[in-house]
Amino acid sequence: MSKKFASVIGYLVIVTFTMLLSTILGLNSKQIISVTVFIGFIAGSLFYWPFRNAFALVGVALLLLFNVLDIEHLIEFAQLDLILFLIGMMTVIGYLEEKGFFEWLVSALTKPFYNRPVALVAVLLMLGAIMAALVDEVTSILFMMAIMLRVLDAYRVERSKVLPFILFLVFTTNIGSSMLPVGNPIGVMIAFRAGLTFTDFIRWVFLLGLLNAAVTTLVGLPYLSKFGGLSKAGTFHHTDWGEKKYAKFTRDLLVPLLVFIGVLAGLIMHPSVEKMLHLPKNLLLLAIPLIGAGISLFLYRRNARELIERKVDWWTLLYFVLLFSSVGTLKYTGVTELIAEGLLQVAGGNLLYAILLISGVTGILTAFMDNVLAVATLIPIVQSIAATGIQGYPIWWAMLIAGTYFGNATVIGSTANIVAAGFVERRGYGAFSMVRWILIGVPISLLTSFMALALLYLQIPLMPKL
Repeated sequence: MSKKFASVIGYLVIVTFTMLLSTILGLNSKQIISVTVFIGFIAGSLFYWPFRNAFALVGVALLLLFNVLDIEHLIEFAQLDLILFLIGMMTVIGYLEEKGFFEWLVSALTKPFYNRPVALVAVLLMLGAIMAALVDEVTSILFMMAIMLRVLDAYRVERSKVLPFILFLVFTTNIGSSMLPVGNPIGVMIAFRAGLTFTDFIRWVFLLGLLNAAVTTLVGLPYLSKFGGLSKAGTFHHTDWGEKKYAKFTRDLLVPLLVFIGVLAGLIMHPSVEKMLHLPKNLLLLAIPLIGAGISLFLYRRNARELIERKVDWWTLLYFVLLFSSVGTLKYTGVTELIAEGLLQVAGGNLLYAILLISGVTGILTAFMDNVLAVATLIPIVQSIAATGIQGYPIWWAMLIAGTYFGNATVIGSTANIVAAGFVERRGYGAFSMVRWILIGVPISLLTSFMALALLYLQIPLMPKL
C-alpha cells in the first residue's frame, strides 16, 4: 500500500470515526457537523501540511453551507485584532532585518566571547531565547542558526558535529518564545483572549523563561562537549572571526535602533498609558505595532510594498483566520462548553488538577501537532472553565508554558523545529532523527515544564483572582 493511499484511508477513517463518535455521544446535528468539519480541517492539515490552507478554506466553506456558521460570526471568530498585531510586528521585524539591526545587536553582545568558545556557545544559546522573545521563534531560529553555524565554521567544528548545537539552540528558542507575547503566536492569542498585558508577561513568565533557558544551556554544554566536539583539543581554533564579522554601529543603524526602542518601550508601557488616557485594555498593545509598521514602511520608502509582501507571512495568517473561525464554531455550537464540563468533572473543581490537566493536554497536543492548533482549540475551553468560577489566571500561564516548552519534545513540536530541520538538511549538515530528538527533547520538556509550573503554582496567592 502506497503512503499516499494509506494517508487518504487514514484521513477518511479519522473523519468517519469522529462523526460516529459525536453521534453516539448524543451531540445535536450542528454540533456533529462543527466537530466533524473541525477534525477534518485538523487531520487534513497534519496529513497534508503543504495544503493546509486548501483544507482550511473548504472547511470554513462547509460550515457556512451547512448553516453552522454565518458571516457575522465568521468575522467575529477570525480574531482580526491578533492578525493585525502579527502583521504589524512582522513588518517592523522585517524592516529591522533588512537594515542589519539584529546582526549588529548579536555581534555586539557576543564580541567579548570570541576567544572563549564554550562561553560563546552558551551566550548564543541564551541569545536564542532572548531573540525569540523579542521577535518571534521562526525569525529568531533562522537568524541565530546562521550566527551559530558561522561561529562553528570559524572554529572549524566538523560538519558531522553541528546538529547537537542546533538542537539545543532550538530548545532555548522555543522556551524563549514564551517570555513575551510577541515571541510566539500562541502568546499573542492568549494575551488578547485572556486580557493579559505585556507587563503581565514580564512579571509572570519572562524570568521563568530565562531560568529554564539557562538550565537548558547548562544541561546542553556537557552534552555538546561530549558529542559535539566542543572541548576536544584541536576542534576549536583561534580565528579573526570577531574582527571580520563584527558589525560596527554606523549612522545607518541609528534610525532602526530608535524604531526598535520605540516599539519595545511602547509595548512595555502600554498598560500605564492606557490607564492614564482611559483607553480600553490592550488597545495600545495592538496600536503600537501598527504605528511601528507604518513608520517602518515610510522609512523604507519606495520599497515599502516589497517589504510588506516579503516579510509578512500572508500564507500563515490566512490559515490562522480560517483556523480561528473553525474553532469559534465549536464554541458557537456549545461543543467547548461540553468539553469544559467534562474536564472540570475530571479535575473535580481543584485548581491544581485543572492546571495539570490543561497543561498536560496542551503539552501532548503540542508535541504531536502544531502548538497554534493545540492552543486555538483549547482557548475556548479555558474560557468556559474560567466562567465557572475557578481561578483562570494561572491556567492561562500553564497553557502558554506547555504550548511552548513541549514544542521541544519532537521534531514536529513547533514551527521553529521544522524550520531548523529543513535548514540544516538543505545545507548538507545531516538530518535530525525523530528518535534521537525525542530521547533528548522529552526529558528537556519535562524538566523545564515541571520547574516552570512548580514556580508558577507557588505564586498563585499573588495572582489576580480572574
